[in-house]
Amino acid sequence: MKKVYLFFVIAAIFTSCQQSNGPQNMKVINLAAKSSDWIETIDSNGMNRYYSCHFSMPEITSFVYNSGTVVSYYEFTSAQLVLPYVQHNQDTAGHLWTRTIDYDYSVGGLNVRVTNSDFAVDPPTAMNFRIVLMW
Repeated sequence: MKKVYLFFVIAAIFTSCQQSNGPQNMKVINLAAKSSDWIETIDSNGMNRYYSCHFSMPEITSFVYNSGTVVSYYEFTSAQLVLPYVQHNQDTAGHLWTRTIDYDYSVGGLNVRVTNSDFAVDPPTAMNFRIVLMW
């Protein structure tokens, strides 16, 4: 009986030490938006300006949309910042504003939006994003 118990203990230790290559139900996609990719949008009164960039993403299937999740990150220097990301700013004249980067997705596509709280004409530069699909 002791030998059987010892066998199970050794098997459990061996199994717990095996490394996995990660879950097979996720995918990571890197996306890049060039400065020329951003589309300016304003309302019918010429107000509430924001900039958006659309990415075609066939990886967002109806199954991922209905049963999974999509998490997006803004890659800034050596950090990944989860979206929505809010950055508070002040210039040398003391003007304050906030830049918000957020996103939405649907089957087959993902949109990233950049909105400045002062709605100034200030299109985003090139930006990199990391998208994680999990199901």
